Amino acid sequence: MAGFLFLSGYLNSMLIKYLFSAPKGDIPVGADDLQRPFLISAGERHPFLTLGNYFEAIKDFILMDHGRPLTTVLGEHLRSDIGPDSISEILIRTEKHGALYHLASVEIFCGGQSLKMCVSTAVSENGKAWLKHELGLLKFLNLKLALPYLPVPYFEGDVKVRSDYGNESMSMFLTEWFENYYEWHISTDEKGGKQGVCVWDLKNEHWFASNEQGFEIFRQASKILTLYYDIRDFDQIYPWHHAAGDFIVRSKDGIIDVKLTTARKYEPIMLFSSKDTIDPVVALTYFFLNLSIRMRLDRLDGVGVRGWAGGFSVDALIQGFFEGLLIMEAEGGYGLGQVRDLLSLFKGFDQEELAGLFYPLLDMYAKEDPGDFSVIQANLGSHTKELYEAIQSFSLRDDQVNK
Repeated sequence: MAGFLFLSGYLNSMLIKYLFSAPKGDIPVGADDLQRPFLISAGERHPFLTLGNYFEAIKDFILMDHGRPLTTVLGEHLRSDIGPDSISEILIRTEKHGALYHLASVEIFCGGQSLKMCVSTAVSENGKAWLKHELGLLKFLNLKLALPYLPVPYFEGDVKVRSDYGNESMSMFLTEWFENYYEWHISTDEKGGKQGVCVWDLKNEHWFASNEQGFEIFRQASKILTLYYDIRDFDQIYPWHHAAGDFIVRSKDGIIDVKLTTARKYEPIMLFSSKDTIDPVVALTYFFLNLSIRMRLDRLDGVGVRGWAGGFSVDALIQGFFEGLLIMEAEGGYGLGQVRDLLSLFKGFDQEELAGLFYPLLDMYAKEDPGDFSVIQANLGSHTKELYEAIQSFSLRDDQVNK
């Protein structure tokens, strides 16, 4: 009880601000805003929850258990002993509302330092189930592979919200926030009318990536997905989609860096009769073919009509795929002979054979998303040609190949 009284008293002096994240700077949340209905999804209001309930629930979550989980995270990152009384200010920003989750950022200030993190929130039963699944998957992948591309999860909890009109429960988890990383989407340059990659820089203006930067974004995204592929069990991060903003990018001092925001599932994408009877080279080939299709799908400007990335993305995804495999090979995790032998296999397919290899994937695409499938159908012929030509011209550098 004493701990509760201490925290309650301290909260009265702690500065907590509720904000709307906006491209040109944070917008303070006013008293009238707090009374607005809480949106479960775009255009769907919760029966009784308000935006104020949402912000208060996030505050209760990050300060749960007298603030001990939060101060543990702060101490690990800021490398100092931190207690609840060390925190001077907390900024809670609503960032994004998706179909299943709601994303907010929390920025904690203490002792002249600060740490920004992400809170994912689910309200619906379906959303809660997916939230729990994703949290478990993030923990598993970060522990299994220790790669720096997915956010690190910190802690989770449920918050009960009581109002005059009913009670509700929100499930939440706190993760790493990738600061200065932004969504990107294929877009059309208004000046030249050419397709390019537009980065949604929220601190500055949206900007178009150069050809080299666009190539680098697709290369790194392909490498990341390849590094998470399980050669033995065929597990992979899937589904993912550029239109959902799953990959984010930072440009710092002219260097492009890409991260992956989520992992919804980690399993084979094709139903094989038995893992023992399937050649892992065949499974890896289909991972590559699916990667080559999926990497080109997006929505123009993230919300417009379905789009198809230009041919530059084909060269980029091939390079990223093989770079990922070469890293596996160097670390002893490839196990399928030598990576250069796989490239030789790919080069041995003529264009007609390559086209035939896509057929088993088409039923899957048709079931997953008919809209995407129509785009794939319309572009599959040209894609096969571009992929074939890119494979034939691709080579591994001598310094990349284990000798």
